[in-house]
Formats: sequence, structure tokens, C-alpha cells
Amino acid sequence: MKQVISDFSKLIKFRLSFTVVFSASISFLIGQKMQVGRGHIPSIDWGNWGILIAGGFLVTAAANCFNEIIEKDLDKLMSRTKDRPMPAGRMTTGQGLILGVFMAFLGTWLLGHLNLETGLLSVFSILLYAFAYTPLKRKSPIAVFVGAIPGALPPLIGYLAAFGSLKSEMFYAIDYNIAVILFLIQFVWQFPHFWAIAWVLDDDYKKAGFRLLPTKNVIKQLR
Repeated sequence: MKQVISDFSKLIKFRLSFTVVFSASISFLIGQKMQVGRGHIPSIDWGNWGILIAGGFLVTAAANCFNEIIEKDLDKLMSRTKDRPMPAGRMTTGQGLILGVFMAFLGTWLLGHLNLETGLLSVFSILLYAFAYTPLKRKSPIAVFVGAIPGALPPLIGYLAAFGSLKSEMFYAIDYNIAVILFLIQFVWQFPHFWAIAWVLDDDYKKAGFRLLPTKNVIKQLR
């Protein structure tokens, strides 16, 4: 049982999923506090906060799962990923796919329960992370730019999820600006984050052919 729990944690990249959900939950609370301050709602809706956490965690876990299915053979080549359940042979891609699809549908349904926009953004984030960013990692450093988009969506999703409907009188024009600012803060932060990891793990990434640094000479220059 302990091995099963450990494998599931590695499959969904638990710590990464947790931090993603944390950023979304903080943005949700910001949006709710804005409404409380305006007198639109009496207090924070902790029930919807819980739905956001559950749905956001499932969507993030599903995206990570699809990423590992696609990169199973590449994960076998790298020291940091070869012990993940699928490259290690403890889980089949079919089992991973079933788990990923289930989590994606349930997570999207939960977020869509808050409002349509958060549900659509969750689908977009899964598709962009798993089917655009993942294959681009071996082709061009532009993958970092593409990957920064789904990486920055959680704060945006969290803020929008705080409103029952973006067409209601509770959602002001300034709220669009706040949502965009939250997205941009996380988006810009993604670049030093990605490049720092790529620099430290450059030798390991080269085994799988990942190209995440902005130039081929960055490592030599920094060394």
C-alpha cells in the first residue's frame, strides 16, 4: 500500500500540484475579499474554496499524468525521473491514462461548477501543458514560454472562480485588470524558475534531449 501511495504521488507530482493549488486558492480569497468589501457577499464562501482546491488539484494532477505518459520513455533516461511509476514498470500507460482522464473530467466538472470560465480555462491548461509544452521541450527553448502560460493560469483561475458569474453585477471592469495582473506576475516568475531548474539539471536533461535554456552557450558562460 505504501508503494501505491508513493507511486500515485510521483505520478501526479504531488508537491508541484500542491503549490499550484495554493496559488489558485490565495487568488480566490482575494476575489472573495473584494466582494465582501463591496458588500456583495456577507463572508467568504469556504465551500466554493474547497471546490476550487479539489478541482484545481485534480486538473493539475491530470496534466502531470498526461505529461508522464507522453514522456515515459524519456523519463527512463534521466536519473531524476527513472523511478516514476511508468518508466520503472510499476504502472502501465493504460492505467495512467485511465487515472488521468478520470481526474481531468472530475476536476473540470468541479471547476465548471463555480463558473463556466474556470472550467474552460482548466481544459485549456491541460491541453497546453500536456500536448504543446511537453512535446516542445525536445524541439526548442520556446517551450519555456509555452509552459509559462499554463503555469500562470492558476492565479487567474482562482480569482475568476471567486465570482459566480463574470456577467453578473458583482464582476467589475477592474476585476479583469486584477485577474490579468495576477496572471502576469506568475507568468514572468516562470522564466527564472524554469531556467534555474534547466541549468542545474542540464546534464540530466541532455540525456532526454530536452532544450529549455535560451541559448546553447548559457551553461559555458555561467561556468
